[in-house]
Amino acid sequence: MTLLWRLAHGLVVFIAASVVSMSRIYLRYHTPRQVAIGAGVGACLGAAWYLFVMLLRYTGWVDWVLRIRAVEMLWFKDGDIGSLEHDLQEEWMEWRQLHHHKATKKTN
Repeated sequence: MTLLWRLAHGLVVFIAASVVSMSRIYLRYHTPRQVAIGAGVGACLGAAWYLFVMLLRYTGWVDWVLRIRAVEMLWFKDGDIGSLEHDLQEEWMEWRQLHHHKATKKTN
């Protein structure tokens, strides 16, 4: 995904979350303080999850899990879905080949 696409996706998610938050206040289900605290907790948990996954990738845990035979049989991969032109097995094989190529470059 390109940076522009990720920014657009983030903007859409932010707008949707804002609309839901404002509706909670408008309908008097929550106070502005409750919504602000909920948004803060959600942002902190989201950032923590992102950092946790990045740590798992950096330390090699994600690669290790993806090499388990049962996981390979289910064609799991690390990343986004990509194009829908290929069937899932072909896409997984392309991802695996690219990932193996990147791993080979790191060891050299």
